[in-house]
Amino acid sequence: MFKKTTSYIFQKYGEIFQDFSYGSSILSPGKKIKKINNKSIDFLYYSNSDTYIRVNEGIVLLVVQSGDYEIEKFVVHRVVRLEPGIKFNFICITSSAKIEISTTGSYTKNRVKLEEPIVYQPIRPRIFVEEVLACYYQVRNTSYSFAGEITNHWELTFIDNGELQTRVEEEDFELGQYDLMIYMPNQFHNQYTKADQTCSYLTVMFDMQCDKEHVETLNQRVFKANREILDTINLFVKTSNGDEPYQNELLVSYLEQILIRLIYFDSIDDTPVKTSPMQQKFENELLNEILIFINDNIYSVITIESLCNEFNISRSSLQQLFKTNLNTAPKQYISDLKLNRSKQLIKESKYTISEISNILGFASIHYFSRKFKQQFGITPSDYAKTIYN
Repeated sequence: MFKKTTSYIFQKYGEIFQDFSYGSSILSPGKKIKKINNKSIDFLYYSNSDTYIRVNEGIVLLVVQSGDYEIEKFVVHRVVRLEPGIKFNFICITSSAKIEISTTGSYTKNRVKLEEPIVYQPIRPRIFVEEVLACYYQVRNTSYSFAGEITNHWELTFIDNGELQTRVEEEDFELGQYDLMIYMPNQFHNQYTKADQTCSYLTVMFDMQCDKEHVETLNQRVFKANREILDTINLFVKTSNGDEPYQNELLVSYLEQILIRLIYFDSIDDTPVKTSPMQQKFENELLNEILIFINDNIYSVITIESLCNEFNISRSSLQQLFKTNLNTAPKQYISDLKLNRSKQLIKESKYTISEISNILGFASIHYFSRKFKQQFGITPSDYAKTIYN
C-alpha cells in the first residue's frame, strides 16, 4: 500500500498546501520544471533552504530521508514543502511525469550516494493465464492406467479424494488427497492407480505465460493445498458448473489465484510460531485426541458444544487450536470430513443418497445436497452418475 504526502507520517519532512493557488504563488519564483521517466535512483538531493514540489503530469514517488534515519517513499499529493536539509529524489510511477520545483538554494549539486539503488517494482502480473482450454472432474477405480502423453499446453491435476500415481520425465510421484501437480508444456507424463487405490481428481488444461523462475518453482513438484488454495479450487469448480455473467473471466482469475498462491506459499514459512515446545506438545496431543474423536464419531451429529464438553475446553480455545494448527475452524473441519466421507460412500454404491445423508447426520437430504454442491460444484446424484460413465 502506498503512502501519500498528505499522510500525517509525512509531517516530519515538511508540510502540505491544500490550496493550489497558494502553492502556485510559492512555486513561481525561480521554479524549474523537471521531466522524469526513471524507475530507479542511486542518489538523493538536498537543499539548505525550503524546497517546494508539485507534480503537473503523471504520478511521482517522492523518496525522502531525514538525517541518517530510514528512507521512506510517498506518492506526491498537493504542493509539498520539504524542510531544509531533507534528502530527496523522485521515481516516476507512470511512463513519464513533469515536476515543478522551487528553492532559493541549490540542490542539483548537493548529492548523497545511496548504498544500494532504489528500484520501483511496477504492480503488474508476472503470471498470465491466456486461456482455460478444458476442465473436468474424473473418478478412477482400481488399476486405472493412462499410458501418457506430451502436449504443448499446461495441465493442473488436483487430487480430491484417494491416491494417484504419475510419472513425469522418468521420475515417479504419488499424489494423495489435496495434492496438486502442474505438468509443463511438452513434458511427458502418465497417470495410474494401483490395484488397491481409487481416485477422484480435477484436471485443468490451460495456456499461460510466466517468468522462468516460476516455471522452475512449479516443475516436477507435488504441492499440498492449504485452506486458501482449497477455497479457491472450490470456487473454480463451482463457477465451471454454473452459468453466471463473466463466468469465463472468473475461471481465469481463480486459476491464476491458485497458481500464484502455490508459488507464494512455497516462498514463505507460514508455520505459526508456538509459545514453547512444551505448549506445542500439549496442543499436538490435544488436537490429535479431538481429531480421533471426530473421526470415530463421524456418523453422528458433532457440535462445537459437544467437543468443548468432551475435552473440557472453551469455545474460543477450540477455535484457536484449529486455526493455529490446521488453518480452519472446527465446524468447517467436521463439515469437510463428512462431505469427503460421503463421496467415499457414494463410490461404494451400498447406500442411496438419502441413506448417506442420514448416516452422516445431516439435518435433511436437501441440506446435504446443498452443502455437497457448495463444496464440490456438483450434486451428490450427478457425482454418482460420473462414477459409472
